[in-house]
Amino acid sequence: MANRHRVTDDLEEGFTLVELLVVLLIIGILLAIAIPTFLSATTSANNTAAQADLKTALTGADTYFTASGQTYAFLDAPGGTASTISMIGTGEVYVSGTSAQGGASSGPHVISLYVLGTGSAVVLTALAHGSLSDCWGILDIKTNLGASAWHGESAVGTYYFVAHNATATSCVAQTVTPASISSQAFPAA
Repeated sequence: MANRHRVTDDLEEGFTLVELLVVLLIIGILLAIAIPTFLSATTSANNTAAQADLKTALTGADTYFTASGQTYAFLDAPGGTASTISMIGTGEVYVSGTSAQGGASSGPHVISLYVLGTGSAVVLTALAHGSLSDCWGILDIKTNLGASAWHGESAVGTYYFVAHNATATSCVAQTVTPASISSQAFPAA
């Protein structure tokens, strides 16, 4: 009987090293498939959030335009003849200026704005965060800009644009250079 007990102890069950390595290999393959999909979804969500922030800001800018006598003048400067856009209560933070310290869209719900000419147009930009960030923007022209065209656009209308590979210091409404502009909707990233 003692011999028989010893035989069953020698036949312990378990996984071999090869089986464990195969399982680890399968897990690695699944991760290699899942991580890029996750990163793509995150990038898409960041882009959509920036675009939604811009549409909210455009609604606020339009409200300001109507309330201040059909002009964007003083939209980006406190102490103007009417309230600034920050007083409208869109839930966004607005920055203006040409420098990265003062005028860049640097985070979620931060909109960089720039009033063109005498208040007939406004440029709004928002940074979509991620490893390859895009700077999304809206140009809203209320009166024909003529010779003061902004990147080739001077006709009355709302234009959507994107600048690729932007940073938290380069998404400035006054200095951004769009990669593509569309009058229909935001261009593809």
